[in-house]
Amino acid sequence: MTPPAIEPGQPGPTPPDPTLSDPMLRVVRERHPEVDIVVLPQPVPVPQLPELGPGQREAFAADLERLLDDLLARLAGAGSVRRDGRWHTDEWDQSWYECVAVVGGLADGDNIALLRATGNALVGLGWQARPVSGDRPRLVARRRGGFEAAATVRPTSLVLTLRTAKVGSAAEVTG
Repeated sequence: MTPPAIEPGQPGPTPPDPTLSDPMLRVVRERHPEVDIVVLPQPVPVPQLPELGPGQREAFAADLERLLDDLLARLAGAGSVRRDGRWHTDEWDQSWYECVAVVGGLADGDNIALLRATGNALVGLGWQARPVSGDRPRLVARRRGGFEAAATVRPTSLVLTLRTAKVGSAAEVTG
């Protein structure tokens, strides 16, 4: 059964005063009834990150490197490739692995064609890719498991950046 609608201006049921459940705010309310107290919602707790030990971190990074290998295999013959990969840690002790591949030595205009081929290759590999508006052609993609990818053109090259989801570092137990 739906409760009856309350007409504007008519008294209706008032929700309980949240200040009465807090000891400090209750005292303020009792001593200063003329003061309006506004209780803001509490911040949502930060979701717990999965914690990975050293061996698990290496396997996680290897998974990302394999994803980059698969992508580069679909772009075979595109140009010379320089690769780099490393772990990053932010100020909250969250870590992620990032690998970058720069496909260089491209002729004029080949970078845009390679960007299109990269988008098609990502979709073919199960990524959800989309172009990003702006002054420089680029695209971003996501994949199940928290993996992210970005591709950006330079005048004679294409930069591919793949990143894992953020993880915590588990303390290694020595016995």
